[in-house]
Amino acid sequence: MSFTFEWPRFSDQFHTDAIQTLESALNKGNKPPVIADRIEVVELEMGTQPPELEIRDIGDLTMSQFRGIFRLTYAGDAYIVLRTKVQANPLYHKKPDIHLMSGSRGMLAANQPLIVPMLLRLSNFKLNSYVVLVVSKQKGITLVFKTDPLQNVDISSTFDSIAVIQKFIQTEIEGQLRQMFREDLPGIIHRLSQQWVKATTVEAPY
Repeated sequence: MSFTFEWPRFSDQFHTDAIQTLESALNKGNKPPVIADRIEVVELEMGTQPPELEIRDIGDLTMSQFRGIFRLTYAGDAYIVLRTKVQANPLYHKKPDIHLMSGSRGMLAANQPLIVPMLLRLSNFKLNSYVVLVVSKQKGITLVFKTDPLQNVDISSTFDSIAVIQKFIQTEIEGQLRQMFREDLPGIIHRLSQQWVKATTVEAPY
C-alpha cells in the first residue's frame, strides 16, 4: 500500500519559517573547512512533485496518533539556492603544513587562503530510505530516517568551471547534507509541524 500526496503551493509564511529553520540547522556546529562564512538560504522551492511513502508496518493507529514504518522515495524538482563565502583553495585545507617548491612564489601564493563569495544551487534530489513516521495531534510530526536517504544531489556553484574546486565542494556539501538528513531534518520537520498541528485539527501548511 502507498500514499498519493496532493502537493500544494506552500504559503509565503511556510517558506519564511522553513528558510529560518533551515539556516539555523546549516549553521549549527562545525561547518566543513571549505565554508568560511554564515550560510544563507536565498531561495527554497518545494517543487511540484511529492515524495512517495510505501507502508511497511503500522504500529499505532488511533484518533489522536499514528505511527508507522515507511519506505520513502523522492525524485522531484525541488531545489535550494544558498549563499556563503568559501575557501576556494583546497590545497590550503588538505596540506596546511606542507610548503611545496618553497622557492616558487606562485606555489606559495596558491597555498594561502582565498576567501570568495559563492552561490550554490542544490537540485535533482533523489532520496530513498526507511523512515519511522509518527503523527500526533498534540505533539506534531516526528520523522526519523533509519538509513542514509541521500542517493543523489546535483550541486552547481560559482566554481563549476574549475574542476578541482567543483569536485571538492561537491564532496564537502554531500557530507554536510547526509549529516543534516540524519541529525537535523527530523527536528526541522517537528518544529514546523507544531505550527500546523493544533489540539484537535491538523492545519495544512498552505
